[in-house]
Amino acid sequence: MKTKAGMLAALGVVLVLVAAPASAHSDPCHSRHSCPSDHHTYVWVDPSTGSVWDCARPGADEYDPARDTTTITWLGLPYHCRPAGGTPVTPKPPPPAPSLALPLESITPGALNASVRQRTIRRTICRAGWTATIRPSSTYTSALKRKQMPLYGETGLPSAYEEDHLIPLELGGAPRDPRNLWPEPRAQSDRSDPLETRLKRRVCAQTITLAAARAAIRRFKFTQG
Repeated sequence: MKTKAGMLAALGVVLVLVAAPASAHSDPCHSRHSCPSDHHTYVWVDPSTGSVWDCARPGADEYDPARDTTTITWLGLPYHCRPAGGTPVTPKPPPPAPSLALPLESITPGALNASVRQRTIRRTICRAGWTATIRPSSTYTSALKRKQMPLYGETGLPSAYEEDHLIPLELGGAPRDPRNLWPEPRAQSDRSDPLETRLKRRVCAQTITLAAARAAIRRFKFTQG
């Protein structure tokens, strides 16, 4: 006999209790059982494999030692189980993670904030907290994301994407212009975010021009996301 101690607790499995006693099961194909094991008292689906088990409580008259060779322990009590009839339940796979996505220049070429120019950087992007004052609301970006995802051929869950500014706000990108926003997989954001920050610091330190920083981030995003 194979013992699976604590299997249910470890896998978060639920035993489905049949309220009526075994003697009340007159229908040989009770709706809560996998036929023909009508007289067993529990049905258990292993979520890791999709296997279905029919189990009897300890001491039940239905226990057949020749068939019930698997013992599953739940809350300290053993249940004598046999593979149930019918087709195994196939666990639903999670949605695939989005692969590398790139902005499409035909849809998202980038757009600039007219308030941010080389001569205005000290009172705009180089002023602490300035980008928070112009960042669009999540209501706006979420609605735009749902419109743009089909244009980009993205079919994953919307929650797996976020609207990214092609020209970032910290380099003077337009906050709400759809030409400057695209649905980027969230897992990809760590590719460009550090570069955006470095470029902004260099612009504010005057070791690179604003135009050069914008050109650099565009090249990066169109080739590496």
